[in-house]
Amino acid sequence: MSKIIAVAIEKGGVGKTTTALNVGAGLRLLGKNVLLVDLDQQGHLSRWLGYQPDGKPTVSELIYQEVSGICSNDDMQFIRHSDREQLDYIPANKMLGGIYAVLGNDGQSNTVLDRVFHRDFFAQYDYILFDCPTAVDNLLVSNALKCSDKLLLPVQAEKFAYDCIPQMLQRYMAIKQTKDVKPFLAGMLVTMYSRQTKMSNEVFTALKESYGSLVFAAPVPMLQEARNSTDDDNTLCGSLVHRKSSRVGQAYLAAAKRIAGDAE
Repeated sequence: MSKIIAVAIEKGGVGKTTTALNVGAGLRLLGKNVLLVDLDQQGHLSRWLGYQPDGKPTVSELIYQEVSGICSNDDMQFIRHSDREQLDYIPANKMLGGIYAVLGNDGQSNTVLDRVFHRDFFAQYDYILFDCPTAVDNLLVSNALKCSDKLLLPVQAEKFAYDCIPQMLQRYMAIKQTKDVKPFLAGMLVTMYSRQTKMSNEVFTALKESYGSLVFAAPVPMLQEARNSTDDDNTLCGSLVHRKSSRVGQAYLAAAKRIAGDAE
């Protein structure tokens, strides 16, 4: 069975897509078979993986077919492959903005992704990572949280990101129908961390005091290389986990190693 991980948090601009990309690439580097699923209509993850519109169905059609009861015997048609990262992905496009009305027409609208990604085809992957949009109270994110085995929270090293964690955890507990969220957390990964700033250090310390071992030991530093890795106009566009000299890449690789270790 695949381990399904939702990369999600309510606040935008925290490095969520960068985290999905680099953790996915890190898991692949560790020999795992990985599928990334872009659930954000902006499609940043898709573009950073090299996606160009090719006439093949995207995640929007995957959801539509499930809700409409269209039986597809070829789930492979939704899969693209990134030669650079050596992992598979399902891209998004702007059509995803209209998918909420489609989901709302399903009698069990909160379980659409759960039904899709527990089909036999997807069992070939060791890990499936969802890159979720920012608004955690929308139906698409609820689907991703319901479907996931674990939640990975990228937490920018600043107060507003820290303050939104309790609401995010309450939302996840309600969806999972549990009072103990710990078994469902892959962890909290501090991003955009600068050891020279008081705010970064205070947030990292507060997180560790509040959530203990749920916080990844190595925060992701705020360096230009992180921005470059996901810059549409940069020729170095891609993950950083392959670069031993990259502090950002090594922090993400450490996170991937912890996630892989938790799954054994």
